[in-house]
Amino acid sequence: MKKLFTLAFVLIALNFLAQTPPVIEGTYAPVRNTSVKQVWDTTISSLSIPGIGPNQVWDYTFANNQFLNVCDTLPYKVLDIQTTPHHQYFPQANLAGFLRTPFKTNGSDSLYNFWAVNQGSNGTYLVGGFNESYMFDSTIVFSNPEYFSPQLISYGNVIQDTSVYVGYAKNVAGFKAKTKGRKIKTTTYVGYGTLKLPNGTYNNVALLRENNNRIDSIFVDIFNNNNYTFFTTNSGTSKVYQFLRNNTFGSNYLMMLNCNPANTIVEFGWYTIPVDIGSISGNVYTNASESTPVTDGEMYLYRENSNFAKNDILAKTTLNSSGYYKFDSIPYGEYRICVRPNTTTYPNANITYFGDTTNWIDATAIITTTTTSPGHKIHLQYHGTPVGSNVIEGTLGQDNSIFKTMGTHFSNPIPSIGVVVKKNPGSSAARMGITNSNGTFSVAALDDGNYTLFVDIPGLHHAGTYNFSVNNGSVINGLDFTVGTDSIHPINATVGIKEFKKSSTGFMMAYPNPYTTAATIAVNLPSFSKILLEVYDVLGKKVQTLDNSEKQQGVHKYNFSAKSLNYSAGMYFVKLTIDNSTDVIKIIEQ
Repeated sequence: MKKLFTLAFVLIALNFLAQTPPVIEGTYAPVRNTSVKQVWDTTISSLSIPGIGPNQVWDYTFANNQFLNVCDTLPYKVLDIQTTPHHQYFPQANLAGFLRTPFKTNGSDSLYNFWAVNQGSNGTYLVGGFNESYMFDSTIVFSNPEYFSPQLISYGNVIQDTSVYVGYAKNVAGFKAKTKGRKIKTTTYVGYGTLKLPNGTYNNVALLRENNNRIDSIFVDIFNNNNYTFFTTNSGTSKVYQFLRNNTFGSNYLMMLNCNPANTIVEFGWYTIPVDIGSISGNVYTNASESTPVTDGEMYLYRENSNFAKNDILAKTTLNSSGYYKFDSIPYGEYRICVRPNTTTYPNANITYFGDTTNWIDATAIITTTTTSPGHKIHLQYHGTPVGSNVIEGTLGQDNSIFKTMGTHFSNPIPSIGVVVKKNPGSSAARMGITNSNGTFSVAALDDGNYTLFVDIPGLHHAGTYNFSVNNGSVINGLDFTVGTDSIHPINATVGIKEFKKSSTGFMMAYPNPYTTAATIAVNLPSFSKILLEVYDVLGKKVQTLDNSEKQQGVHKYNFSAKSLNYSAGMYFVKLTIDNSTDVIKIIEQ
């Protein structure tokens, strides 16, 4: 049983002198529907214990007598959780994977793993799994999820975690068994440098060491009547070394080594190689007639479930003279793409996503399943020709420690971000600016009137819209924002900001607000919840029930229009109920 629980869920998955300690970001969720392969060596003592400290060179190449006893090469797949078997047992999970290992005799291969990414804003946690091998054919559920990878970890950091779980085995010496266990895990960032593997050399690699202490109480169904009797206690310790980097496509785990408790022998290990490499290509045109190509601009590639905290741009490329672009050497998976035209050449053009939309939320996902995925056309979208003389200027930065408006400082400027302003009332984009390398933006030639500003970062829902007014040649300077974990936040709060309202169990916002045609209500749930979402008029009469069901963790969106229900324009209230907690926001239909 020791390896059953240790392996099944721990295993998933002058350049070096100039290196500085990389900050590893465990919130990089791999691109959904991608695969990597793990090259396994299970010969005891055939691999070396890694050195710790700064500026290491870890040489695990054949030339250094490493990985000469490879026993198997097996896939690890990142899956769409809704299509995986057994996902109903893990409602709090938002990421799934399927793992094979060489350890078939003890039933620790053929594993579906279920993860909660960013649980409690601390990183990625294992919430359970299902093993379909002959021996272990049931769920393992963590009542206290097991920490797996951090949101952020810097050199020298130490993270401690205690997980609690229950697992079932259908055949242990002919009996069904149940294990109740607890694992205490201490993870320390102990080294960084260059990692040499048989498939290449990697710089800016971090080495994390796990000390695991586990105790299991094993119960056996002796009479096959679903009554379990205490049988024995099994405990153990192990050391695990993980080599990580900020890999944007597949797994950020380059290599893993499992060692004995004394840290003198490597018992087994694996390194990863990418598989299923393909491309996405197409053309960009000035309009739907496709008579004129866009020849001056950049193309951006994002993962489908983008990590907004890192401005998660996977790749960039430029358009050629035919408006053609190509993203090459990318794993199969789900992506979104956009074009950022040169605003000097195309002064009225907006950033436009595949699907001919100006925001990432409505963009069409591209799913690649073959070596080539051509023909993805984009037709530029435009705003009206500006005739005004008003200007806004500011800077966009990032600080993931900020939640709501508790932070007022600025750090880490974010380049290449679209800053969009829309006329209010109205929904069409009036102007768009793009931040430079210092995170600075400028939007000029605005007509007199009222506007709403938002930033377009894939993965960050349009929370944090900023309302402002300009007239008679206004110049608004210092319109600085910080991107936090939930929204954008003004540093100098000189005008009102519309942002997520926080209740004890969830978040809710509406945009645009005020609105003319319809408002989008976004509910951001931190965990699986039963919700009731209703709209009331100013007299307290219920106008519509938008939802009354159980929902997974994450953002859920709803549309509301009073006029479409034969009600008049005016003020309405959206009420969110989760268990015994409620949250109410005001919306205005014009």
